[in-house]
Amino acid sequence: MRAVRRLTDIAAELESKHRGQVVELLGQLVNDKEAFVRWNVAMALGKIGHVSGIEALARLVSDEHANVRFRVALALGLIAHKSGIPILEKLMCDGYKIGEHFVVRAFAAVALGQIGHGSGVPLLAELASDGDPVVRWHVAVALGDMGDQGAVPCLAKLTEDPIPFVRAHAAIALAEIGDARGLPHLERLVGDQMPKVANIASQSLELLRSLIRGEGHEENRRSSQRGV
Repeated sequence: MRAVRRLTDIAAELESKHRGQVVELLGQLVNDKEAFVRWNVAMALGKIGHVSGIEALARLVSDEHANVRFRVALALGLIAHKSGIPILEKLMCDGYKIGEHFVVRAFAAVALGQIGHGSGVPLLAELASDGDPVVRWHVAVALGDMGDQGAVPCLAKLTEDPIPFVRAHAAIALAEIGDARGLPHLERLVGDQMPKVANIASQSLELLRSLIRGEGHEENRRSSQRGV
C-alpha cells in the first residue's frame, strides 16, 4: 500500500504529460486479490486526475466489493472527463446498500455533476426517480452544479418530492441554473409546509429573480444555502 501512496505522490509532482506513466503502473494493480489494494488504486487514480486512468477504472466497475465500486465513482468525479460517463451509467444500476441507501448510485450522481457534461443530464433525470431519497438529493445537487438549463424539468419534479431535503436542494439548484422556468416552482415552494424548505425556497426565489434581472453574480450562485 505504501507503493500505491508513493506512486500517487510522485504523480502529483510530475507534469500532466508524464502522469500517464504512473497511471500505467497503477493499472497493473486493478486485479490484485486484495480489495483494499484495488480501492486504494481507484482513489489514487482519481487523485492523480489523468484521463488515462479512466481505462483502469473501467476494469473495476464490476468489482465484487462495493468499497471498490463507490471509489470508482469518486475517482471519475475527480478526473472529471466526459469519457467516464459510460462507466457511471453502469454504476447507476448498482444495488449495494448501507442501511436503506444506495451509496454507489449516490456517488455516481455526484460524479456526473462534477464532470458537468450535458450528456449527464438525461442520466441524472433517470436517477431522479430512484426510490432512495439520498440518491434523489444528490441528483438535485449535481444538476445545480452542472448549471444546464435542460435540467429544469427534472428539478421541477423534484420540488414535489415527498422528502423535504430533496425539495430544498431542488430549489437551490433551480436558482443556480438561473432559468426563468424555475420561478413558478419556487413560488409554490415558498408556501411549503416545512418552514426550512419554505425559507430556502424564498432565498432561492430571490436569487433567481436577481439573476434574471442580470443583478446576480457567480459567487451568489454557489451560496451557502447548501447547509440544509
